[in-house]
Amino acid sequence: MSVLGETTQIKKKWRSSIAITEKVLVITEIWPNDDTSLYRTMKVVFITIVCIVFNLTVIDELKMLAIRQDYKTLSMHLSTFGLYIGFSVKIILFQFTKHGPLKNMLDSMDSPIFHAYPPEMQKHQDNCIRVSNLIGKFFVYLVGGTILFYLNKPFYSSYPLPITFSHPLTTTTFYLLLTLQCVCSFYLIMIGICFDMLVMGLANVATAQLDMLIEEITTFTPTSIETLEKEEHRFIKRCAERHNAIISYVNSIEDVFTYIFLAQCVVSVTCICNGLFQLTHVAPVFSIHFYYNCIFTFNVLFEIGICCWFATLMTNKGNDVADACYNYNWLHSSSATRKLLLIMLCRSQKPLFITVGKIIQLSIGSFLSVLKTAYSYYALMQHLYDKTSQ
Repeated sequence: MSVLGETTQIKKKWRSSIAITEKVLVITEIWPNDDTSLYRTMKVVFITIVCIVFNLTVIDELKMLAIRQDYKTLSMHLSTFGLYIGFSVKIILFQFTKHGPLKNMLDSMDSPIFHAYPPEMQKHQDNCIRVSNLIGKFFVYLVGGTILFYLNKPFYSSYPLPITFSHPLTTTTFYLLLTLQCVCSFYLIMIGICFDMLVMGLANVATAQLDMLIEEITTFTPTSIETLEKEEHRFIKRCAERHNAIISYVNSIEDVFTYIFLAQCVVSVTCICNGLFQLTHVAPVFSIHFYYNCIFTFNVLFEIGICCWFATLMTNKGNDVADACYNYNWLHSSSATRKLLLIMLCRSQKPLFITVGKIIQLSIGSFLSVLKTAYSYYALMQHLYDKTSQ
């Protein structure tokens, strides 16, 4: 297959793979925007103040439950409380430090080098867009339904509010607090999950680009024997340039999301251990609360697990580039071409990965670490509960 001069102008953009999450983040005013009008500024300030007030009520209720040593109720609410506070931290990190780097990364996705591939490779982009949007749409709808189920708690439980509030309320303040809880719960959770679906989609784009690069290297055939040396050198040079672009792109994902994902891991540990605690003590079994906790725990596990899965796929594909370079028919290549192949091979031996807070690599191994940590805290909570029940 000849690839030199046989590229095509692709109508689809790689950004289509994050279309679902981008749409949600645009609606919620989180997506980078060049609009600096007074109206938008006032809207963002208002949303920020409302979310701060909501989080203060959440923190106050945590304090009241801890003072009363009501560990069972505390655990029931801590799973969602952790989401609100953790997702608020993720929004703050993104809003104040990561707008610029994200815009640069999105520009690189639209660069010509990311679209300069033969028509035969279109299948990789189509698959990337289809899978990313399918997973993103499934999870957004699933979480949206779960939030609505949670916010309707007063209809199927004895709690007057979705989130308990220990202070006395008048009729007016009750409905104001109810509105605040419903709006902010939906707002913060939808934004929080979209950050993780964004990481998944971006990592999937990198994986698809690496798939294309590997297939091009392993299937290259010259169009002319007479111009083999020059054509081969131009081809390998272009592959090396694309490899560097992919590496730069993955480094940009790391720069934007490493600390945001650290917040997500902390949130996940809190939510998983409290979800397990609730499943252990819910009564009666197979009640509405039982089903809600099952869905909630699944959501948290899916959210972090899918990101770890796609990050692992990306790392594995990055390692496969070295094998593609080694298996290339380089014995009769020029010395300049061999040097380019050797540089690509050596560079691809350094794994491509995203880290969690610059501490550990985002992978299936880190997902298992989150599960182990969550179980440890669950065992501690169970011990405290048994001690206070005696």
